[in-house]
Amino acid sequence: MKVKWLLLFGFILSLSALAQSLETTLRGVSVADTQARVEAAVSAQGLKVARTLNLGGQVKNFKADFPDYLLLVLEPEAGALAAVQENVMTAIILPPTIYVHAARPGVVTVGTFDPDLMFAMLGVKNTKSRLLGAKLKAVIASLGLPRKVAPAMMPDPSSGMMPALMYMVEGGNVDELTLLIESELGNNGLNVLPSVKMGNVVGIQPCKSEWAYHMFMTQPAGGFAAPCRFFVAPMPGGALVGAIEPMLMGIMPGVAQNQTTMGMLQEARRVMSQILEGVGGQPYRPQQ
Repeated sequence: MKVKWLLLFGFILSLSALAQSLETTLRGVSVADTQARVEAAVSAQGLKVARTLNLGGQVKNFKADFPDYLLLVLEPEAGALAAVQENVMTAIILPPTIYVHAARPGVVTVGTFDPDLMFAMLGVKNTKSRLLGAKLKAVIASLGLPRKVAPAMMPDPSSGMMPALMYMVEGGNVDELTLLIESELGNNGLNVLPSVKMGNVVGIQPCKSEWAYHMFMTQPAGGFAAPCRFFVAPMPGGALVGAIEPMLMGIMPGVAQNQTTMGMLQEARRVMSQILEGVGGQPYRPQQ
């Protein structure tokens, strides 16, 4: 299992032309109608929806003012499997999620991650994954005029921030660690979906209403990374456990300026790191 990381400097140089999220706007339609259109567009590209999560319904139990918000998680296919094999950190965005957000009455936005940026950032170059990226862009384009939600700020290359939190568990077993992480997530108040296998990598998708509320009220386009992604992968001598770096969302428009949301991201990072350390993980950093 390869673990690669491109220096953020190269990533930053490309930000002007790329975006974290690629989305389009539909007018005069309901969320239900939009969902049907998205499912048809996904199917037309030879992709499948594995599960649809009513995030809005879940979060409204915490805060009633949260909008209707769906997450359509796609089934892993050849492009996702190839990406994870090329760089295990792509498990922080795979399998792809398409979000459906009721922006305001009669206006619904639909988006997913921008494969041009995310795959470039993670050093994914194989043909199958590039084809997956093209299909995702085609899904959005078939629904309406695509719009790139570009980062509002640049990461500091000297910060050393990576897109994933990663820890090595010496002698760890993937199946056992998956169960341990799921248990710890539940103990920390997160709802956990059934795990997803992408080859020999296991993806874990938890969600916490409080985190979702603060993040998506500030920047709905962050739904491309939801539910929150953890992963477990076999490595020589043990297993690698990891999760998306919550602070990566801080470069999205409006997030860094919102103290409450930034505080939530910091809290999420603390809890996520604590869980990964709690299952025996030692900080792991791939070679630059």
